[in-house]
Amino acid sequence: MHKSIAALALILLCASLPANRGLLHTDCEHEGFHFFFKDREMWLRYPMRKGAGNYLLRGNFSNRKLDTLSNWYDTEKHYVEIIRQDDPVQPGIGMALGFEFDADNDTFPFTPSYAFLQLKNFAWGGVEFSPRDTLNYSGVTNEVSNDMTIEVLQFSNDTITGRFSGLLLSGGGPMAPVTEGTFCARLYRR
Repeated sequence: MHKSIAALALILLCASLPANRGLLHTDCEHEGFHFFFKDREMWLRYPMRKGAGNYLLRGNFSNRKLDTLSNWYDTEKHYVEIIRQDDPVQPGIGMALGFEFDADNDTFPFTPSYAFLQLKNFAWGGVEFSPRDTLNYSGVTNEVSNDMTIEVLQFSNDTITGRFSGLLLSGGGPMAPVTEGTFCARLYRR
């Protein structure tokens, strides 16, 4: 009797634990992106993943390759790109954040002079993270435009953390602010 109660308690405990649905082990307290957009708090924690009957254009890559594409740092071009979504295989919202970064930099916070952010609502359809999809929201920081601000707060053990905010533009015309954004991801060097 006692063994069956203990077994049932163990089963219930395991069932109540969150499933690891594609999260990486990092030095982050919260992996991915956290921000406010259109008065809505958003957590985008999952890298891209394949799914059964996947309608997304994933190039038939393996989950391992998609994981690398979601968290990469080009050491020669000094460029970081992080992609996260709200669900690993059937996303509603996704975000891509790319910016210049040099791992040899030891001054933090570091503000990149070039950055790009794109927020994608998958319910709108269109090509995933494509500039031709006019229903994406995007923001750019470069020598011409200063739509957004990104600060890298720390880079340690290939884990990068920072914050972002700005005004995002839609190809359809409207603008919307993204505020109180934070990011944390373990990067793969290439």
